[in-house]
Amino acid sequence: MKAGYAGVINMENIEIIPVTEKSTLSNFKKYLIKLYLEAYSSFPEYAYNHPREVKEYLQWLFNHSQGGFFVALEDAMPIGFISTDPSWEDHWLGEKVGEIHEIVVSPSLQKKGIGTLLLKKGIEFLQEKGHHTIGLWVGIENFKAQDFYKKHGFTPGPQAGKWLRMYLKLK
Repeated sequence: MKAGYAGVINMENIEIIPVTEKSTLSNFKKYLIKLYLEAYSSFPEYAYNHPREVKEYLQWLFNHSQGGFFVALEDAMPIGFISTDPSWEDHWLGEKVGEIHEIVVSPSLQKKGIGTLLLKKGIEFLQEKGHHTIGLWVGIENFKAQDFYKKHGFTPGPQAGKWLRMYLKLK
């Protein structure tokens, strides 16, 4: 990130791009690792906490995204990302759903609409793949994230340990 970055943003400068090539992911990886670690610094119990683990996790997300990995850029710098999975088997529902595995926004840029842009892009991608149900897991104590998802129509489902399942039903 830029030195002294104050979190001031012009939404017209935000671009959401698909990451469909491993080379593109490789170009962004060090920035995405930093974003991930910063975003989860308040909730380390829900995250991978070592850069090597995050690097492997990003690769896993990319491998399962089938074209549904998107990065938010401002002036060509990553400021957030979302990873979806159009082939996720939901064991609670007993069917395949569109899954949101991860959404991360730079902490200094949260509550500015970037997460909403990423979420809408992910939902749009999963809808295009034919899904009418979108699922995700969120930390049971991560009320800020839960409120964000509720604001966008997700409803709480079952709880498993430290995780809460949430669903969005599309028409």
